[in-house]
Amino acid sequence: MSEVFLILHGWGGNKPAHWQEHLAAKLTAAGAEVHYPKMPDPMAPNPAAWMTALHAALGAIPADATLTVLAHSLGAINWMHHAAMSEHPGPKADRVLLVAPPYVIREIPPLDAPPGAADFFPPPLSKDGIAGLARETVIVASDTDDYATFDQTSAYAAGLGVEIHKLAGGGHISPYYGYGEWPWVLEWALRRADLPPQPNSPIA
Repeated sequence: MSEVFLILHGWGGNKPAHWQEHLAAKLTAAGAEVHYPKMPDPMAPNPAAWMTALHAALGAIPADATLTVLAHSLGAINWMHHAAMSEHPGPKADRVLLVAPPYVIREIPPLDAPPGAADFFPPPLSKDGIAGLARETVIVASDTDDYATFDQTSAYAAGLGVEIHKLAGGGHISPYYGYGEWPWVLEWALRRADLPPQPNSPIA
């Protein structure tokens, strides 16, 4: 069976410096099959449109693939919505890494959240759905994220029945916090590194 990667970005899409951009390029250079769908209107995300795009991406992945999913921010929240649905196109994943899922109160979203982002919250927490989607699902979050406290993200993990790993001082685990290239996530994707996640060097 072939190794296939599905990378799911968050609101706003990703700038070239983002670790998901580096990851997609390096996995492709290593000969892997990479699916990195650009979600519609990332500056004004819509739950139904994002779910349609996710299902289209999953439907393009071979049924016998060994699938690894790496989702960041709102991409991780979209995956939670997908898990709670009754129909799941595409193959069952082998591994799913949900990185820095935000915790947004719909009535008072962050000031920099784009229009529509609050409509993704609160996400459904389906233990059975998550368990049915993948052999292993793990959340990676930091204790300095502007969009979720570690306790809030731990509540997601408890509700989904999955492990959570702390990336201390990692912020939203994005380029602003030193997570442009992220060597550990590439090594983990290629099955050359294990959990817990390893941080990048602190910003000087």
